[in-house]
Amino acid sequence: MAHWPKTISGNIFTVALAIIVLPMLVWFLITLPIMFQLGLAAVALACVALAVWRHRVEAARERNWVGEFSFEDVVRRRHADEALEVAAH
Repeated sequence: MAHWPKTISGNIFTVALAIIVLPMLVWFLITLPIMFQLGLAAVALACVALAVWRHRVEAARERNWVGEFSFEDVVRRRHADEALEVAAH
């Protein structure tokens, strides 16, 4: 996943790059034959569908883990044990 730059110069560079590259990309895609354009569109749609499917699978896995034993439970129990030990002294 792309991240927005944290500096002003990085933001300016990113915007300038987009302003320069996007028109060139559009021009290149327009000059391609229609079959290549349709093929690229099919690949793009397949990638988007795959990303949506993967997101749904990951969300379902997360929902299945709710209420299950986790490392967070171990850490919470260890902190509680340490707090009781410190309180006892």
